[in-house]
Amino acid sequence: MIDELKSIAIFSTVVEQGSFRGAARALNLSPSVISYHITLLETKLDTALLYRSTRKLSLTEQGQQLFKMSTNMLKTVEQGLSDISAQQDLLSGRITVSLPTVLIRSHYTRVLAEFCQQHPRLEVNFHFSDVYENLIEKGIDIAIRLGDLPNSELKSKKLGNIKRKLTCSPAFLKNNTLPKTPKDLENVPWIRLASLPNKRTITHPELGKQDIHFDYQVTANSVEGMTQLCMEGLGIATPADFLVEQALRDNKLIELLPDWQVTPIPAYAIWPNNVTKKSATMAMVAHLAKAIT
Repeated sequence: MIDELKSIAIFSTVVEQGSFRGAARALNLSPSVISYHITLLETKLDTALLYRSTRKLSLTEQGQQLFKMSTNMLKTVEQGLSDISAQQDLLSGRITVSLPTVLIRSHYTRVLAEFCQQHPRLEVNFHFSDVYENLIEKGIDIAIRLGDLPNSELKSKKLGNIKRKLTCSPAFLKNNTLPKTPKDLENVPWIRLASLPNKRTITHPELGKQDIHFDYQVTANSVEGMTQLCMEGLGIATPADFLVEQALRDNKLIELLPDWQVTPIPAYAIWPNNVTKKSATMAMVAHLAKAIT
């Protein structure tokens, strides 16, 4: 049966190309192989399929019937193969992705939502947490981590950098002098983020880098909490830029020393090293990298 199907496909190509040589070129086969398969078909069916002449080929009545049937058959096979291939692209199963809470309202979450919409058969468990848990122990397939990564056996890919703004609120300036130089930043209270030391590095395009060691009264264990406390006037903070865009527009926060840039925080995708290339995990990594990098 396989030989007959191959012969039928070759016969169809001969008719479409109008000659044995044309079919041979199209299929990258020798003319003798083309002739062999046509003869094989005619012997099998015990009838002539083609009228052969030095100038052109023409179909017998039986050849016309076979060509019509073969055209429909090959289209059906081609569509079936295309459908199967498309099904392979539709990921299924379950995957768990972990993100820090600061990214809930970021474009990272929007990009992951797009991925979910593209793969409706894939069940995705979002785990938002500021606790960087062990991926293997917790069954996490992929995580987005902020900051420099420790040495580990996990695979990783850098996705980009989280930009930060140096901010305070109008309420803060009622009791404190507006900082105009990097040195001034060390003479006013800050809000410390529990996961980071009381030091920030800021960079000027002409003056270079400068480390700021600051005093603090208040500590927050989340970036959102730090940002809200900053809006309440408790101190200077360096939240992610996407968290404070609206507050800056509404004058609820003020950007300090806009010519100086706070060192951004790198963002990475990490995943176990035993993940296969065609897995949902790698598809998600590729989607993130394409959309964000």
